Amino acid sequence: MTRRRRQLWPLLALLVGLPIVASAVRQSLTLLNAPFPGFLLMNNAVVPSVGGYDWPPDKGFVFHSQVIAVDETPVHGSADVQRYVQARPLGAPITYTFRKGTVIEKRVLASRLFTSGDYLQVYAILLLIACLSLGVGVVAGFMQPRTTQARVYLLLSFVGCIYTASAVFLHQPDFIWMTRVYFVAECFFPATLTHLALVFPVERRFSGWRRLWFVVPYSLSAVLTALVLRGFDRQPPTLEALHVTYLYTAGCFVFLFGALIYGFWENRDPRARLRVKAILPSAVLGGALTAFAFTNSAFHGGSFPLQLGLVFVPAFYLSIAYAIVKHDLFDIDRVVRQSSVYALLSLIVLSAYALVLALPARGVPPGAGTRTTLGMVFVLVLAFALDPLRRFVQRVVDRAFYRTRLDYRATIGELSEVLTTLLDLRQVLAQVTRVVTEAMHLRSMTVCLLPSAGRAGVQWTRAADGSLREEQPDAAVASLLDVLDERSPTACHSAAVCERIDPPVLRETVRTFLTGVAASIVLPLVCHGRPIGLMVLGPKQSGQGFGSDDIDLLSTLANQTAIALENARSYQGLAELTRDLDAKVRQQTDALRTSNAELSHAYDELKQAQAQLVQSEKLASLGQLVAGVAHELNNPASFVHGGLANLEEYLNRFVTLLRVYEQAAITDPEAAQAIERVRHEVRLDYLLREMPELLRICAEGSQRIKRIVDDLRVFARTDSGDRAPTDIAAGVEGSLRMLGGRLQRLGIRVRTDYRPVPRVEVNAGQLNQVWLNLLSNAVDAVEGRTDGTIDVCVRLTVLESSNNGTHQCVEVEVRDNGVGIAPRDQPRLFEPFFTTKPIGKGTGLGLSIAYGAVKSHGGTIAIHSAPDQGTTVIVRLPVGT
Repeated sequence: MTRRRRQLWPLLALLVGLPIVASAVRQSLTLLNAPFPGFLLMNNAVVPSVGGYDWPPDKGFVFHSQVIAVDETPVHGSADVQRYVQARPLGAPITYTFRKGTVIEKRVLASRLFTSGDYLQVYAILLLIACLSLGVGVVAGFMQPRTTQARVYLLLSFVGCIYTASAVFLHQPDFIWMTRVYFVAECFFPATLTHLALVFPVERRFSGWRRLWFVVPYSLSAVLTALVLRGFDRQPPTLEALHVTYLYTAGCFVFLFGALIYGFWENRDPRARLRVKAILPSAVLGGALTAFAFTNSAFHGGSFPLQLGLVFVPAFYLSIAYAIVKHDLFDIDRVVRQSSVYALLSLIVLSAYALVLALPARGVPPGAGTRTTLGMVFVLVLAFALDPLRRFVQRVVDRAFYRTRLDYRATIGELSEVLTTLLDLRQVLAQVTRVVTEAMHLRSMTVCLLPSAGRAGVQWTRAADGSLREEQPDAAVASLLDVLDERSPTACHSAAVCERIDPPVLRETVRTFLTGVAASIVLPLVCHGRPIGLMVLGPKQSGQGFGSDDIDLLSTLANQTAIALENARSYQGLAELTRDLDAKVRQQTDALRTSNAELSHAYDELKQAQAQLVQSEKLASLGQLVAGVAHELNNPASFVHGGLANLEEYLNRFVTLLRVYEQAAITDPEAAQAIERVRHEVRLDYLLREMPELLRICAEGSQRIKRIVDDLRVFARTDSGDRAPTDIAAGVEGSLRMLGGRLQRLGIRVRTDYRPVPRVEVNAGQLNQVWLNLLSNAVDAVEGRTDGTIDVCVRLTVLESSNNGTHQCVEVEVRDNGVGIAPRDQPRLFEPFFTTKPIGKGTGLGLSIAYGAVKSHGGTIAIHSAPDQGTTVIVRLPVGT
């Protein structure tokens, strides 16, 4: 299951729980400042075990009893009672008939307002627990979605949220269905507590039949749910199943507390113990009070409002969430231990004081003087016995937190075994700090190594929670090594070491360093008679000092550590030499590989330049040929084009004259018949009708010849006209406007991207013809497609020069999604008279003219195309040309 899928569970819990909580808050506020009988009622007129500290009276009988009559009038539910109370004046005495089992009794109670104080001690507690339960459960689920503990805790908090939030609807006659939800959550809440106890503080693995551990509590909850719902709907209601549920919940709290104690006892893992220590105070406080409240309610309804027993549940929820999400955020170990010391010490002192006041009073006459004398004697004795008593309690608590004393031989053996198997400097430092910190229960430990043989120094600090911090060694380390020559506890103490530092200015620097690393004991690391660093130990977590046995152990460990560190440094130096040699070999190999790649690249560029040169020479030769042919064809083509215009005019004159002659009357019949016969033979009407069309066709052919000749002259011309700073984007946009009618008629979509570019010194007329040719080709390529699209982009590009420099180019890109160009045709695209268009639709000179115009401006033109994937034409013009 991925992390994203696991995070769906807290999201789902939030989406389900939040509306219920919001509805409960809104519904609870409707009861504020409203009249009520002086006690709460469920839908079946049973008084729940939820009430105020001062109402209802006689809680032991009223709780879990059913109201069967009001002022001798039978009632059949809470709605009847509520309507009757609201119909009477506020404060009016009302006689209620209660039935509890087989006992029926009457109570006279005055109606009262449900004030803000009542709201705070009833619904505010329940809703606060619901909101906090849902919030911390969702946060834990989001932050630790991979752990089973977080998922089970999310289930517990969600069920707890529904349990406490839906309790508001128990007293609302219009929300009977929420009463069912409440009882389901109430019965399954202890099952989730048991489930959490099985996976926390250490996640236990259950396989085979052991998985029934998880099935049993939920099965029991399902049975209790069915019994509770059936008993609730009976008349009279039976609450035995509900009382069993209360006992089941109290037992599950006790089981959770026992599981925590057992988890602490069976695991020596510091992290597991930190989790237990983080939750133990709130579990004892909240769990004990909650278990008492449920047990009290289980016996005939009890006499203690159930919601008041839940006031410490928020601390219980928060401590569990903290232990699951981030148990090592604070020094829980020290806080819990010191709190336990002072709590136990206070309990002993208070018990002793109570014993002093109680026991002697039986044999001494009572009186103020007697109590005063006993108090003064107790204070005097306490002044002398308090410190020994504190140390005794401290040792008892330390023994409880650390069950075994320090085994020096085992510690030295473990460290020796570790050091003989490691050659990496970092691993040696990490293992040394771990073993010493855990063996002696230190708050912190620092190992400093001086620079040696060109190798930098290093300083590692390990805290009690296992976190490591690496940094550069302080300058005060060398000064400390000059005065560390003794091994006694007094001489190795940080304060004694500082006193031996001279001059005073340097002493303050050393004191600042030792304070920064929380130093208690400072020992040198000596190898072959030469100091190589320091071992700085922080205070013990128990607060006790270092004895002679501790110093002897630490001295032995320091000697072993110094040898291991020096060996690791030597190995590290050899490894660095090997790495340097390997690096040099790789560097030379990379240099050879780079040179080979550069030669290959240069060869490719040479071949490309050769191909471009051949293409340029071929086009230059074609240009010369085309220039001669165009010159030779230009004059006769002009004569033909002009003669056709004159011929059309002359023929129009003859036709006009002929029409006039035809209108004249012919008196000679024979002449008229001869004219008619000739007219019929020469088909004069057909000639007059076809002659204009024939002249038009000849004129179009002449015009096409003239246009081809003009294109040939443009292709052959290497440079002509004046150049001026020109806006390239404006020229492209003008060519698009010329094609606007065709684009609109064909339904072609054009997308433009004109980015800021500098003006370029060009011949605007030549380049405009280039843009028009490229855009016309793109239109021809997408013609007939329903999704025809042309993309035009003008941007500034930086290219590398042949001299390893760079130069800027204005780049014009025309891209279409047309039919594309076959690979066999692409090498011939710039050849004159070569075209892929149908006969009569293209001359084959457009790209040739564009190529010549772009080359004359010092630019390049490139075409990238593939069949059915469109075509992209890129024109680059250098800036400043």
